[in-house]
Amino acid sequence: MFKKSLLLFFFVSQALLAGAQTITEPAKPAEDEKLNKAAVDFLRETLSDVNNLHSLENRISFTSELAGLMWFRDEHQARTMFGGLISDFQQLVAQYDGQMNALGVKGDEVEAGYPSLFTGDQTERSKIERRFRTAMAVRQQIAMSIAEHDPDLAFSFYYDSLNVITNPEFRKQADNSNRYFEFQLMNMVAEKAPDKAVKFATKALANGFNFQHIEILKKIYAKDPEKAASFAADILSKIKSDKIKREDFWVVNSLISFGSQTLDDSRKDGGKKAVYTEGDLKDLSEALAQSILDQPTESMYDAVNYLSQIERYAPNRALQIKAKIRKKDLPPANKVYTANAVATGNYSTGPDPEGDVNSAPANENEKAKNEKQMMDDVMKVGSKELPKEQRDSIIAQARKILMSTPGRDKKITGLSMLAAQVAKAGDKDLAAQLMKDAESLVNPQPKNYRDFLLTWMLVNGYASVNPDKAFPLLDEAIGRVNDTLTAFVKVGEFIDANEEMIQDGEVQVGAFGGAMISGMTRELGMADSTIKILAKADFEKTKSLTYRFERPEVRILAKMMVLRAVLGEKNASKADNDLRVMSDLEN
Repeated sequence: MFKKSLLLFFFVSQALLAGAQTITEPAKPAEDEKLNKAAVDFLRETLSDVNNLHSLENRISFTSELAGLMWFRDEHQARTMFGGLISDFQQLVAQYDGQMNALGVKGDEVEAGYPSLFTGDQTERSKIERRFRTAMAVRQQIAMSIAEHDPDLAFSFYYDSLNVITNPEFRKQADNSNRYFEFQLMNMVAEKAPDKAVKFATKALANGFNFQHIEILKKIYAKDPEKAASFAADILSKIKSDKIKREDFWVVNSLISFGSQTLDDSRKDGGKKAVYTEGDLKDLSEALAQSILDQPTESMYDAVNYLSQIERYAPNRALQIKAKIRKKDLPPANKVYTANAVATGNYSTGPDPEGDVNSAPANENEKAKNEKQMMDDVMKVGSKELPKEQRDSIIAQARKILMSTPGRDKKITGLSMLAAQVAKAGDKDLAAQLMKDAESLVNPQPKNYRDFLLTWMLVNGYASVNPDKAFPLLDEAIGRVNDTLTAFVKVGEFIDANEEMIQDGEVQVGAFGGAMISGMTRELGMADSTIKILAKADFEKTKSLTYRFERPEVRILAKMMVLRAVLGEKNASKADNDLRVMSDLEN
């Protein structure tokens, strides 16, 4: 609970630089180059800050993200940075490995386990184990940062980094935690390098086929149907060579379903190559059906869930399955039922308890239609070709609707969007009035998280309409949140008696999991457009905002958000897809 609370708090504090999408004007190449040069200098300055952190885990995690950002502008230096932090990581793991080996084989001593917040003490062994788990999370962070640029190097590091581990307990922990993250890494690679994803995913098939392979197959197919077909063939070969287990029926059925979808789509005009041919799908259906038939009759209660796929490609097998189940026990066609429903024969033919999505009340549909129409009209306001009378009418109507909309957050967001379009049309005075309306909804002295969120929404609106108004608002908000951060960490130190999260007054960011830093700076991609506007308006003021954070960890995270918004701009579309927040809080 403490880890989740602290993670949430860090997330909220960084949202000072976040907001919804904003409208940016095309920048001139010379201005971009000047901004990029200033940002690279800022990156080097941030690296110096990172080197001053107490925790080696924190230094490695932060440097990993900085090296990834440097890659966008100087690949050679980035590789050098990655080489240094990989060496530091190996030394860290070797240190923990040696400490654990020195303790000898685990005996019957009483372990503190997960001690009480106030009275429990951890043994030396459990402290080292915890630090090792943190190191494994940092390992994920490094691998993700490298994979964004060089998948082969990322996987080489991820596997080779375990070579320094000699302790059997640590080796077992590392091996057990590898598989899930491997698939996350492969999914990331699949979106930018399908051929490499095929190589890694095919290798992973040696440990058995599972649903993660289907997800990777889908991503590869979206990028390269030919590569997807090649990987699908490897999956088919694996399924044929291994007997399908009962717990894998639904996975194979899902594969057949996806294959059927691509096959049907391929037969349409302009359709892409399917991952499987009709014959391949017949082989899959035969294999699934045979495995179902090998089940005892009393264990076939869920077989009906797979009949629709099997009937299409292996109708004779479907008849055999039906014959093995008593006809009176079969549910109506084209329905999927729970195990209990099939076992009892209680198949309700009444209305779907979940409700029909098409039976929504007419007024709800009308409301959604009106909201969509209003949004479309608002987006037209920025058009220079729109007649003034029509523009004024749209603005007046939208303003009226927004002010009557429940929820201050919706009002502020809507008014900010409208103001941005009005400013784009050239009416700065009216845009300022609209932002005044939005500002009247915000507490000028924010106290709780809701107040801060509304302030940050207002900042986002001003970033598009009048950046000069955004800077002082952010400056004031950061000053206020610093007090809260200090108090929060003080409470954390009081609770964290075993220094799991906070050591020597420094929050151990790496302890949250490998995606903490990259997840913060990348998943807050919604902040990129706002930060870009502020940085282009006045980079020095934008930098100064990051200095206002008193906590060194938060200050560095804020700097990284600015750096990613500027230096990652060239690859923004890829960066947005490359990572998802993969919360490893269970570590």
